[in-house]
Amino acid sequence: MNTLAYLQFFDRFTEKNQGTFQMERISSKCCTSDITGIEITHRCNLTTHNQVFTSGGNSRKDALRTLYRQLQGNR
Repeated sequence: MNTLAYLQFFDRFTEKNQGTFQMERISSKCCTSDITGIEITHRCNLTTHNQVFTSGGNSRKDALRTLYRQLQGNR
């Protein structure tokens, strides 16, 4: 999927499940590294009822793809 398709998926998902979705851009000057050493400049948060999913990546697409995989693995 491309970035727009991921965004549309999460928009529909949050609408259907009455949740919230947030994506933020972190300045490359103050970004953090994850446990693998990759710098995280984009972060996604998805909240539904009592579940919270968080992902990060060095691009919007990477962060969205990671969040999508977390959501698919949890079903």
